[in-house]
Amino acid sequence: MSNLLSAELKILITDDHRVIQQGLTFVIREFLNKAIVSYANSVNATILSLKQGKVDLLILDINIPGGNNFKMIEQIREIQPDLKILLFSAHEESTYALRYLKAGVNGYLEKSVSEEEIREAIRRVLIKGKYLSTNIQDQLFDTYYEGGNSKKKLHQLTNREIEVARFIIDGEGTSSISEKLDLQASTVSTHKKNIFEKLQISNVSELIDVFRMEHQM
Repeated sequence: MSNLLSAELKILITDDHRVIQQGLTFVIREFLNKAIVSYANSVNATILSLKQGKVDLLILDINIPGGNNFKMIEQIREIQPDLKILLFSAHEESTYALRYLKAGVNGYLEKSVSEEEIREAIRRVLIKGKYLSTNIQDQLFDTYYEGGNSKKKLHQLTNREIEVARFIIDGEGTSSISEKLDLQASTVSTHKKNIFEKLQISNVSELIDVFRMEHQM
């Protein structure tokens, strides 16, 4: 453990906010003083950096240019299959963590967590290859013991439907969502229809309420 944490680890932070990049670097260098930290601010910049050389840990925001979808994890894995990926996102853990863990990341953190939890997550991902918060461990436990029948409505949605729903909530129109997710406009409309049917809602205001209510549970 000590040998790993004292090594010259190469860490890439992908976030389009400079203050987040600097804050994470400060936390990292408190206990990984030999770490070599570099930055990217988009999916394309991340891919370019990964093609230039091996990285030990990628700390990745979801809501970045070219991101906000599950496909970016596949793109990253194609370049460096063994790369350890820790998501660091403002998106709610209860909705997104398990989905991204299944998509191939090693850990998930909300940006509201403490510095100590950030350090612990980085340690666990580097040493054990996986980080699950207490909340996500509880969620996994509940899912298995309920036979996968979660009481939360959002768990009925597919990963693609979650992506589309998030863009709808952010005020994006069908053409914009179509472009960002590389989908036909008709496909986006079908996803929207399925979302509203599954959640038994009829407008965007109700969709926002569903997300808000479930993140308070």
